[in-house]
Amino acid sequence: MIKYILKRLAILLVTLWVVITLSFFLMQVMPGTPYNNPRLTDEMIALMNKQYGLDKPVWQQYLKYLFDILHGDFGTSYQSINQPVSRMLSQRLGVSIQLGLQALVIGIGSGLIVGAISARNKNNKIDGFLSVVSTLGISVPSFIIGLLLLDYLGFKWQLLPLSGWGTFAQSILPTLGLAIPIFAQVTRFFRSEMIETLNSDYIQLARAKGLTMRQVTNRHAYRNSMIPVLTLVGPLAAGVLTGSALMERIFSIPGIGQLFVTAIPTKDYPVIMGTTIVYSVMLMVAILATDIIISIVDPRVRLQ
Repeated sequence: MIKYILKRLAILLVTLWVVITLSFFLMQVMPGTPYNNPRLTDEMIALMNKQYGLDKPVWQQYLKYLFDILHGDFGTSYQSINQPVSRMLSQRLGVSIQLGLQALVIGIGSGLIVGAISARNKNNKIDGFLSVVSTLGISVPSFIIGLLLLDYLGFKWQLLPLSGWGTFAQSILPTLGLAIPIFAQVTRFFRSEMIETLNSDYIQLARAKGLTMRQVTNRHAYRNSMIPVLTLVGPLAAGVLTGSALMERIFSIPGIGQLFVTAIPTKDYPVIMGTTIVYSVMLMVAILATDIIISIVDPRVRLQ
């Protein structure tokens, strides 16, 4: 187990270095400049380039950036005067993590329950209705779902707050907006796994020995069908990360997603790179945790 974890950590570190390198050089080749104020003279721009170290050769900037990243320094924002990017991210990171975890827990939990119900009622009206719901949840983008929830539950029916963050009620709409696509994917996947498991030979043998369908389902089918669902956690976490940026913007949530979206039009390169790295770390940690859990539940993964 220790050897397997160390191997996964090594892959994570190499992947993180690739992400840092790509994000740095992509910012170098992007068109435009962060100095959009027409009142800035050439002398003022040269002074600002010297202050931010942009007057040095690119390879020196890259090595300095790597050194600073190792020490937790993501640079200084171009648009927010004298604001370290690491401080800006740390102030907003907890909000994004809370929103993502809530969406994952609600989406995966409800998807497992509904997927099991759909599999137990295979090819009847209940299964048909749930299949339509899950298909719609997969087909419609999360930001469209968020806008619909905002329009109906927030604006027209006034059941929940329209925007903001700080109370539980304010977190419901954005959490649902992110959780519904997760719920739909888990429902479809778990339904297929449950149907395949219920038709397997060992389930038929258990039924032949006298166990009821409920006993077989509770003792064997649920657990064995749940193992493949764990492989979805990594991609689902990626979906939450990509969707949360727009969702935070829609509901005015002070997370790193909103910071990322607002930094793009202003070309605040340190904020864009810092947010990209944090998103990558969060995603890789989720994938690493999923791999470790799967290796514990299913030892065959370690042998492979």
